[in-house]
Amino acid sequence: MSKTFGYKSRLGLKILLGFGLIWVLPIVLMLFMSSRHLQTIKDNAVEGARTVLISSQEKHLQELLVEEANRLSTLFTRIQDETYMLGSYAQAILKNPAQITFRNGSQYGMNKAGIYGNSVNDGNSVLYVPKYEPAQDQIISVTESLDLLMKPLAEREVRMVLAWMVHRNGITRAYPWRDFNQMPRDRKITSWPFYYLADPSHNPHKKVLFTPAYLDPLSREWMISCLFPVYVKGKFEATVALDITIDNLLREITASRLSKGSSSLLMTGDEIIAASANLPLVALGLDPKSPPHGQKLSSSTSLEIRKLMDHLQAEKGNITYVQTPGLRAFAGHGTVEPLGWKIVYLVPEDDVTAPANESTRKILAETKEMRSNFIHILIFALFGVIGITIIVIIHQSKGLRTLLRGILELGNGNLSHRIPEDQSEFGQLAKALNSMAYNLQEKKRELQRVFAEVEQGRKLTAVGRLAAGVAHEVNNPLATISTYTQMVLRRNDIPADVSEKMRVVMGEIKRIQAQLRNLLDLSRLQQPQITEINPNSVIGEIVDLVQYETSARGVNLSVELSGDDRTVPADGSGFKQVIWNLLRNALDIQPSGGTISVRTFFRSGATEPEVFVIEVADEGPGIPEANLPHIFEPFFTTKEVGEGTGLGLSIIYNIIKNHGGNIEVRNLTPKGCLFEVEFPVKRDK
Repeated sequence: MSKTFGYKSRLGLKILLGFGLIWVLPIVLMLFMSSRHLQTIKDNAVEGARTVLISSQEKHLQELLVEEANRLSTLFTRIQDETYMLGSYAQAILKNPAQITFRNGSQYGMNKAGIYGNSVNDGNSVLYVPKYEPAQDQIISVTESLDLLMKPLAEREVRMVLAWMVHRNGITRAYPWRDFNQMPRDRKITSWPFYYLADPSHNPHKKVLFTPAYLDPLSREWMISCLFPVYVKGKFEATVALDITIDNLLREITASRLSKGSSSLLMTGDEIIAASANLPLVALGLDPKSPPHGQKLSSSTSLEIRKLMDHLQAEKGNITYVQTPGLRAFAGHGTVEPLGWKIVYLVPEDDVTAPANESTRKILAETKEMRSNFIHILIFALFGVIGITIIVIIHQSKGLRTLLRGILELGNGNLSHRIPEDQSEFGQLAKALNSMAYNLQEKKRELQRVFAEVEQGRKLTAVGRLAAGVAHEVNNPLATISTYTQMVLRRNDIPADVSEKMRVVMGEIKRIQAQLRNLLDLSRLQQPQITEINPNSVIGEIVDLVQYETSARGVNLSVELSGDDRTVPADGSGFKQVIWNLLRNALDIQPSGGTISVRTFFRSGATEPEVFVIEVADEGPGIPEANLPHIFEPFFTTKEVGEGTGLGLSIIYNIIKNHGGNIEVRNLTPKGCLFEVEFPVKRDK
């Protein structure tokens, strides 16, 4: 009995081992091999997702820095231009004070402290003369005319806190009014850096320059000044300047950041000019008890930060990783022209890698789910469903190969590739990978679109600066020619034929001045003055102006305005210029005969904000397809030399973009083209 039991036991053991060797072992081996494939998929997917997403974030950071640097460059260039304008006027009136008769109405007197000036705010500039002498009266009188420039400048330039002139004999004129009696008496006002940094010993080239950050002795605020040295007959006479507080700069550089945790700072050399409130001073090895401005990265206690400072000076715009005991962040920088200052962003590592970590988490979750499914397959196989097990293994092996091929395609940069989806677990992973590829593809398109807009803005900024310089250089001699021409025309002793020719000259001068105004319009990139306007009413006025010319050319003007009389937020002058230029272009391309159509309507979508649409269509020859991408670029024109400057469409493109709108152009069939302009009905705050 015991022998029989032992034999059966050995037989059962052999059958069990045989079953295990025949069925279970192959399945276990297949599962092991599949697990290796799964690990490869996980590693490739995780590494590919992290690389692509982190690279996208770094590229976005760099593009944001370029955009911010260009914006600050425009701001400082405008401040330089306004300081130059104010200083040039001061130089002119000091050179010939007898020709100025303007008085601002202020009453001056000597106070108890021996200070001469207007000690009460009377709405005009403040006069401050610590040591008054009657010989100073002529300079005091002539500087009253500075109010003609200082007052509108203060209204227009919101970042300016004070415009001023300090004469070498101590006469000070400033606007808006400040109580200069609070100035420290222990030293002359001409001995302060904000005055003498413009003198010949500190500024031998006599250029407009910016001061380092300094503590203002009057307001006790940290600020920087843009200085202009005033010379009369080769002698240094005065300093003219515009003041900007560090608080204003802080608002400028914190206007756009990559994330809430990121910080930004503005630097000259290794010295911080301004920084956001969340700048980690301790982690940077700086003094946390002092304000950021005025501190230097070269004096940091951290060797890593000193290396970062050297990197910012040597490299141009690339991203670097910074790691200190209290900081793990990506650092990027852009150059603010024409000053050579640096705008620097510090973005915490987690803010950059968070999207990649989220994608990794999803992939790992799917991997864990697949491992669980493999265990279920093993249990099912052990119960003997051999056939189904084989089918499942074949199916899953096919799915693994498909997934691996798809991930390799995505890893090679083919984001348009899609992995076949089904209802299996592999299908769910394929769906997740397809969704990731789609999101990356959309992000890439968005980055390309933003880059194109930044590139267009960069072109407009560069051309605008060139246009402003050309207009400035041409306008001065042109004004002289115009003046002398008008003086000749007023004479009664010149022959009639000479008078007629001089009128022709005046006509040509006016035409040049019109082109110069176009150049200046292109160079002005400030924000539009927004008011609520009735667009249909404005369009109707402009249509009435061109009605006579269209009739004279035999051109039919078809106007179809929307019946909705709602207003839209827009700059009235800019809006008129857009409509006027579009109608003029249509007339130029269609000089005689045909129809020009103008149509307006309001349009809104389920996911898009409501816009006011203007369509201007002509029946001209249309625009060659090769020229369509370039028609909004400055100076691009298909007209003959001398018949157009190529600035009209560039100007209206800039106006529309500053309104947050859009403009598109397309050719019509069989002839003509259509310009479609969108203005937002509600403006973003």
